[in-house]
This record gives sequence, structure tokens and C-alpha cells, in this order.
Amino acid sequence: MIYSVGSIFLDHIIKINSFPKKPIKVIAEGIEKRLGGSAAVASFTIKKLGIDSSFIGRLGDDEVSKYLKEELNTFKIKHKDIITIKGAKSSQSYVYEDKNGERLLAAFNEKKLLNSNKLPKISFANNTTFMSDLRWIEATLYIAKNCKKKNLIQVVDLDNYKLNNKVKQIVDLCSFPIFSETGAFEYTKIKSIIGSLKKMYSKKNKFYAITAGQKGVYWIEDGNIFNCKPPKIKVVETNCAGDVFHGAFAAFIHQKHSVMDTMKLATATASLKCTKKGGIYSIPSYSSVKKFENKIQLIKI
Repeated sequence: MIYSVGSIFLDHIIKINSFPKKPIKVIAEGIEKRLGGSAAVASFTIKKLGIDSSFIGRLGDDEVSKYLKEELNTFKIKHKDIITIKGAKSSQSYVYEDKNGERLLAAFNEKKLLNSNKLPKISFANNTTFMSDLRWIEATLYIAKNCKKKNLIQVVDLDNYKLNNKVKQIVDLCSFPIFSETGAFEYTKIKSIIGSLKKMYSKKNKFYAITAGQKGVYWIEDGNIFNCKPPKIKVVETNCAGDVFHGAFAAFIHQKHSVMDTMKLATATASLKCTKKGGIYSIPSYSSVKKFENKIQLIKI
């Protein structure tokens, strides 16, 4: 079982031809709504790749929560441990997406939802893996402490945060801290992927990774730095590709693949996701990922 713990959103996707250079009226090519959120999308990826998945997050008691739970039910993703905050609004975002698949995202989280101090009840049984994000930092830190005690795997998505002591504890405790480029800069204050990895490794001789879009993912392991680079593809949709990567990484590392093989498979999963529209409904199957895997380039820096 893999638990995905953290954010869940109702995404409103607004399709436009291109982003204007200044604020003007534009014609939308289409509008749709989807389930989003780092941990939630990761749980769908894990399930699509053939592993039991359970999502734990926070929702309000509104109509939005009903829609999101219906989507979880459609994919048979367990969610009995979701925490519902009475009188709160569930998180929502508006995503403007151009014809090249690039996006502008505006997210809304009600303070009443974020300020709830209730933590999920988790058993931390043997052979369970955790994937979490920093949108619910208290739960992620709680999981990090327990996984460290019980020698369980925890993958953490480190993006869009302000550095504080809780973040530092999570990075030190978790098995696989995976940063975005901006997340790595916030943590190390170094605007260099290689420099950031070296700085982090010099303090704690452990695994660190940085995702970098079309440049692929870089990581350091046993003092060596690697880059897993996707091939050139026709990008249709980049929205939620990073969330898919984290879910796939958790899925393959849970299955006891090596870090190198896990990186190749997770990169293949995220790359294939970018070639199709549809959010969680266009996450690739395991068989498609395996066929695409040999197109991934692996380089030792």
C-alpha cells in the first residue's frame, strides 16, 4: 500500500491560444474541471501503475468535496482517512493553459482549512510507502518522524514553500527528498542544480533530487550525480506532470526497483503524460511506460 498525503484541489482548466503580454480580454478555447493537487494526482498515478493507493487530505464540507470524492471513487482509490473541516471551503485553482501546454495557475486555500491542526490516523504498518507534499506540512513532518523510526520509505515533493525549521526537519528525515528547481534554490540559495545537489550532500550524505522540466531530473547518490533526460516530445499538456512524476517514483521505489531504474520509469511516466490532454484521465499505463522507457537518456555527470 502507498499512502499519498497532502493537497487535493478542484482545478478549473481554461484553454487559451496564447498568454497576452499585458492584461487584456482573451477568448477561451475551452473550459473544464478536474481533480488536482500534488498528493491527490500522485495517488491516481500510483493506482494507474497497478499498486493499491490511499489518499489522505483535507476537504471542506461543500459541493466541491463531493465532486473530488466521486473522482477518487471512480478510480477505486481509498480515501476513508480524509479529514473534513466543517464550514470550510475545499481548495480550488484556476489554470490558464496555452496551445503549447504551458500554464499559469492561481490557487485558493481557505485559512480555516489550512489552519486545522488535526492529523490523520496512520498505522505505519510494514511494507507501506508514503508520498507527501508540503501543502500539509504538519502531516508530512509527522509522517517523516514515524517513517524514520520504523524504517519506512517516504517520498516528499518539495516545491512552492517558504523555508523554515519544519521543512529542514522533513528534508533531513525523509528517504527521498525531491525538489523542484525553485524549491532547491529556496533551500540552498544556489541558482545551480549541480551546486545545490553538492551543497545538500555535503551536509548529509544521502539522496537528493531536483526535477527540471524538459531537462529531466538530476539526483545525487553515493556522491555521484546523474541526469535522467526525456526525449523530445510533442508537448500537449504540462499541467500535473510533476505530480505524476512523484507518484510514479513512489510506485516504482515501493516495488524495490533501483533508484536508477525508478528514475527512468518515473521520467517515462511524466513524459508520456505530457503528450496527452485530460489530467488524471491521461496518466499512462504501466505497459505504455515500459515501452517508452528505452527512450530515456541516463547520464552520469
